[in-house]
Amino acid sequence: MAISPDVLASTLTDLLPGYSETFTKWHPLLDAVVTGGNLSKKKLEGPSREFTVVTGGPGQVTHIQTGNEVINGGRKQLAVRGNEVAPRLIYAFDVPRKDMAEANGKQDLAKLIKTYPERALHDFYEMLSQQLAVGDGANGVGGFLTLNGGATYSPDGTARQGLLEASATATANAVHGLAGTTTPGWQNQFATTTGFSVDGVRKMREVYFKCQREGRVADGTVDMMFGDEVSFLNYMDSLQEHVRTGQIESTDGKNYGRQSIKFVDSDFYLEDSIDLTKLTGTSADGCIYMLNSSSFEAFTLGQNASMEGKGFFDQGAPMRIPDLDAYRYELILYFGLHTVQRRANGIVTGTALS
Repeated sequence: MAISPDVLASTLTDLLPGYSETFTKWHPLLDAVVTGGNLSKKKLEGPSREFTVVTGGPGQVTHIQTGNEVINGGRKQLAVRGNEVAPRLIYAFDVPRKDMAEANGKQDLAKLIKTYPERALHDFYEMLSQQLAVGDGANGVGGFLTLNGGATYSPDGTARQGLLEASATATANAVHGLAGTTTPGWQNQFATTTGFSVDGVRKMREVYFKCQREGRVADGTVDMMFGDEVSFLNYMDSLQEHVRTGQIESTDGKNYGRQSIKFVDSDFYLEDSIDLTKLTGTSADGCIYMLNSSSFEAFTLGQNASMEGKGFFDQGAPMRIPDLDAYRYELILYFGLHTVQRRANGIVTGTALS
């Protein structure tokens, strides 16, 4: 008995919530955002979101000596408004009707799901991971946020600067709509090494503790790091004691190659999506991102899964493709990601040099 496209679609609808959870588990930053309660799902109101950025303490203290002092008033003008735009990304894949016609029973249905939707989702994940790591705009996901401050992304057709710049001073580049030169405290931490064996670990510690000082009161501290393979191996070689690696697992018991080791109190992950040939400046000589996950927030847009989609790996209705013996399925992601404390995050470059 053949399997109809509607049966495949309804089966995928039942499985997609688990697949969405697999996506967040698949990337530690997104997992931390979701488990920390910083993912906002709302109705479609427009692609942009404004948020408040407070770059210092919002109030003032008055020393009362006689009781006649006037209390210094309400707040310092340190709150500004940042903004982020959610890109709408649709991953489309085709399932031949011949495969459906030859399928018979639950076992063949499971094979179809593994052959097409599961591989489609994992391919989509890899595309997003590459964009987040290097921001090369490949594969049609150039609207998604990138951590690479030397690149831009365009969620609405207008270029926006990547999050972490390899610069020790504030620049005029606007990140989330705010320029570092005109917004005090809106600059990430940065250091570069002359060679990992010379001062690599020292520079990593410097940036780590700078980020910790900026974020520890309200936003915690750096809890995850992502490095290219050479930098990761350089750090492992520098350790004298026994190294214990960890891994991220999904609820289905699978791990997706996310190996980690400890650096101070942070988990340092090998991120194979960091392709040094796609980076510029000192980042091309090695790159380690240091992130305070509690300073990140995410939001999705959409309301009706059968119409515009709810924005978090929703599935559109199957469509028969004219002049082709196949049905098309779509995975819809309408998702924005941003930080509210850029200074609590950092980058170390040159770490692939020996």
